[in-house]
Amino acid sequence: MKTDQQALVDALLGRGGAPPGLTGAERGLAAYRTNLRALSAQALAVPFARLREALGEDEFASLAWTFWRAHPPERGDLAQWGGALENFLIERAGEASGLPDLARLDWASHRAERAANAELDAPSLALLGTTPPEQLWLQLRPGVALIVQSDGPMLVWREGWAARSQALSPGEAAFMRALLGEVNLADALVKGSGAHADFDFSTWLQAALQHAWLQGVRSTPHPEHLRTKTP
Repeated sequence: MKTDQQALVDALLGRGGAPPGLTGAERGLAAYRTNLRALSAQALAVPFARLREALGEDEFASLAWTFWRAHPPERGDLAQWGGALENFLIERAGEASGLPDLARLDWASHRAERAANAELDAPSLALLGTTPPEQLWLQLRPGVALIVQSDGPMLVWREGWAARSQALSPGEAAFMRALLGEVNLADALVKGSGAHADFDFSTWLQAALQHAWLQGVRSTPHPEHLRTKTP
């Protein structure tokens, strides 16, 4: 049996009528649901701009309200709401629709833009010339993420204050995946070059410095609180 509190929540989310005993509550609940519906579209549009543009205002608003009722926010900060949308779209629309790809890219971009600031530890780069790669770990900046789209792997990061993204070759993707998995440099190089002849570390390092992917080089595995994870 539902508690009165759960019944009220369900009513607010449009899953049922007003609980017994709330005299004249239907009109108030209808108004509150209208406000929540508008809020759901406004909140979801912040991280999912590409998806909103692809769907159009009306269809996106309908999606936002359906998603809100299925996965309501668990925190007061609505900017943290939306991580479950990718799987929600896979279940509802399927990968072939292209919508999960848009949601995946939008969410990774949103997370990158909200990631903590981190400056390049330039002196640590000297370790690349003095220490065997088996004893080195490359630390990527917060917000750097590797996502897998229907047409291939893609890297997402923040450059300045804006999120950026680019497609990766198989070798680049294998190398970045290894770094994000906290593999040492020697093993990461093996994974990047193993079955692929398209990965060159010098070229990657130049790009990593130019686009602010790299935070530093370490002679020990990353401390727990500094580890970079994929979303």
